[in-house]
Amino acid sequence: MKDTRPAKVFDKSYSMPYLMGYFLAANAVKDLCAVVDGANCVMQKVDLLEGNHDLFCTLLSPDGRHRAVCTMVNPLNPDKNPEKKLSALLRSLAAHGGYGAVTVTSLPFCRMAGMDYAGIAGAVQGKTPVAALPPMPPEADWLDGYADTLYTLARSLPLAGKKGRLKAAVVGYMFDRNEFDHLGNLKELKRLLGLAGLDLVSVWPSGGGCAELSRAGEAGLIISLPYGRKAARTLAARTGAKLLETGLPLGLGATSAWLAAARSAAGLKGPLPAALHAEEAAAAALLRPALRLLQNRNIVFCGDPWLYGAVAAFAGELCSEVSAAFFNCAPRQLGPAPKPGALLFAPAPDDAAAALLALGRYRRPDLAVADSFAWQQGLTGGAPLAELGFPSYARHCLADEPFLGYAGAARLAARLVNALQGGRGCPPLQEGLKKGRI
Repeated sequence: MKDTRPAKVFDKSYSMPYLMGYFLAANAVKDLCAVVDGANCVMQKVDLLEGNHDLFCTLLSPDGRHRAVCTMVNPLNPDKNPEKKLSALLRSLAAHGGYGAVTVTSLPFCRMAGMDYAGIAGAVQGKTPVAALPPMPPEADWLDGYADTLYTLARSLPLAGKKGRLKAAVVGYMFDRNEFDHLGNLKELKRLLGLAGLDLVSVWPSGGGCAELSRAGEAGLIISLPYGRKAARTLAARTGAKLLETGLPLGLGATSAWLAAARSAAGLKGPLPAALHAEEAAAAALLRPALRLLQNRNIVFCGDPWLYGAVAAFAGELCSEVSAAFFNCAPRQLGPAPKPGALLFAPAPDDAAAALLALGRYRRPDLAVADSFAWQQGLTGGAPLAELGFPSYARHCLADEPFLGYAGAARLAARLVNALQGGRGCPPLQEGLKKGRI
């Protein structure tokens, strides 16, 4: 028999699939049931969260009442009436009483078979909203899955509460785990917005339930973060609230600009209150001693492009520079963020290593700000690792450790210093050369 094995094994690429983002968003809404019509291989994505990235993940339950549900469709032996089977499952989940909403999406082979997911979901009657995600484009990735889940909730959840001009909702936050880095971020944003004269009533998502998301109906101002632009526009259109699209308030300058923009959009006049200027000055004083260690450092960033823009700006405040960036998604517009010397979307490990070598010795990274996948695949060039983003397997937060806002700036700078002083790296670039991979 002819040997049909490929001459070369396909390289891994630094990217994550659509359903990974879907489950991330579901994990961030504690009473959302996320259904996938497809084979049980999709459940392996939940394993990346449960007890690994997120110590407090709630997608799986010891009593079997899981919030991540798979229909176990077998493409080699399909059901004779898959529409009827899925409809019965959705009706059962909606009538369960323990879910605030039910969403459904599918693997591509199920959608290609002609399943009308929007129609099936829309036919389910009851108090619990049931909605289908939009059709998944072939090039969609985890950021699309996360954003589509928020958008689906934005158009299907009921909105409640008395609207107030100085009430705000933040929509499109990347709440990738229920640990105290993100809980600390949300506490910091609420505190700072309060000092700015605004009441933060809802964050999409925040680890809370659908009832907390519904409080976005109270907001006179929707602050849109990059991970949920379409959801924010949908909510603003439904409620008539003002819409403000921003980046991430990471670092001193970005936080001050974010707060000033929020005040202006809400109709508050004048500069930031003195209390916020004092907060910024106190955070700057904490950063000052760290500059001796961080200045003139080259950083390789691995993660999503929205976090990159924020980290690159913060690196400038620390007198450092992001000299290389590798993104775990399909190509996207980067906006005003500075372009590093090496920039690749969803690279193979060898391509990333070659890009770092091409920088030259004076621009190769001294420090990596990256997630666990990037470190495991060798994208960090052997630099000491400050773990940030999804997934983070080696760093967990059991007490407040924000990285946004003024408090987050000091804590993130401390993480960078600690990584430089004693952090772990990964095998250096030269190992790839020795093995003939580059």
